[in-house]
Amino acid sequence: MQMDLPIAQVRHFLLVAEHGGFHAAADKAFRSQPAISKSIQALEERLGGALLEPGRRSLLTPLGRQCLPFLRELVLHHDRTASTVSAFVRKDRGTLTVAAIAAVAGNWLPQLVQGYQQDHPGVAVRLLDDNSRNIERMVLDGEVDFGIGSMVSGTAEIMVEPLVDDPFGLVCSRSHSLAARKRLRWEALQGLPLLGTTAHHQLAQWPEQARWLQQPVMQVSTMLTMLALLEANVGVTVLARLGVPAMLADRLAFVPLVGPQRMRQLGIVRLAGHSLSPAAQDMRERLLRHAQAQQAEPRR
Repeated sequence: MQMDLPIAQVRHFLLVAEHGGFHAAADKAFRSQPAISKSIQALEERLGGALLEPGRRSLLTPLGRQCLPFLRELVLHHDRTASTVSAFVRKDRGTLTVAAIAAVAGNWLPQLVQGYQQDHPGVAVRLLDDNSRNIERMVLDGEVDFGIGSMVSGTAEIMVEPLVDDPFGLVCSRSHSLAARKRLRWEALQGLPLLGTTAHHQLAQWPEQARWLQQPVMQVSTMLTMLALLEANVGVTVLARLGVPAMLADRLAFVPLVGPQRMRQLGIVRLAGHSLSPAAQDMRERLLRHAQAQQAEPRR
């Protein structure tokens, strides 16, 4: 049966061994000499042998000399472990892995990660950019602390904390004739040079709106290419608002589509019934605050 050695008792023995007596050990431990003596006796009872010579309690027995280096290592290991665990709790050390859809990774995370790293420089942050389906898989497989995206499968193993309702709209060059409109009805898409994207699958649940996206003049596989084509006024597309990078807001226009307005709900995707690490919890709280602030800001 494995022996349980209280660290406080081991520390008291080490103090006697290293400082040559109970008086000095008691001073170092801020305890009385009888308390130190009682603590070491309890340790000896646990070990089943004397560590200090009877009658000459500052002198180590052969067992005491044998055990001394191992008990030192035990205390050092305990202190290192306690320090590391404490650092995790204080968010001074650790890792944080977050998977996010490109819209959030490009628009929200740069600012949030900058502030996070300033506050917690000892935490290594890893960001993964993927679609909502793969993000959900990574959460289920434990590859990430949490994700940011939409609910895909509806499985009870996943919970999504709402962050923002992201409306769909027409995205076009600022030079396009529709760029200055405040809003557009879905029918206005008819006849426009529509650029298709896999992101349009998000509208499949609303057939009346999805039908306006059925005949694109071009299918574009990457968002980088899509944004370049939009900027060059090759065509227009339909994206959720956060799909337009903030850095391109002066070159690309977003015009909300209404009648009715359709939105995707983005949230923090995490394992249901599981707590987050302190490092992940801190980032979660920052995301929630940022989302609230974004909702309160007037849209341009």
